[in-house]
Amino acid sequence: MFTAGKETEGKISFLDITISREANKLSIDIYRKPKYTDATITVVSCHPKEHKLAAIRYLYNRMSSYHLTPEKWRKEKNKT
Repeated sequence: MFTAGKETEGKISFLDITISREANKLSIDIYRKPKYTDATITVVSCHPKEHKLAAIRYLYNRMSSYHLTPEKWRKEKNKT
């Protein structure tokens, strides 16, 4: 079940994106919850290599699948 969110300052977050109104057009950015920690499986853990790479692949696929502006894409790339 989804609940309706309220738009604040011209922005609304839905699932993993934030939609903003900017000068008669919509802009998309990646949304992270306030408690997001950027934690992933470390390289030295005993998890299989496929699990370690899956987290990185997910972040890059998400970044590439949305139509981000070049500046937002660079900002997102620096976070991953």
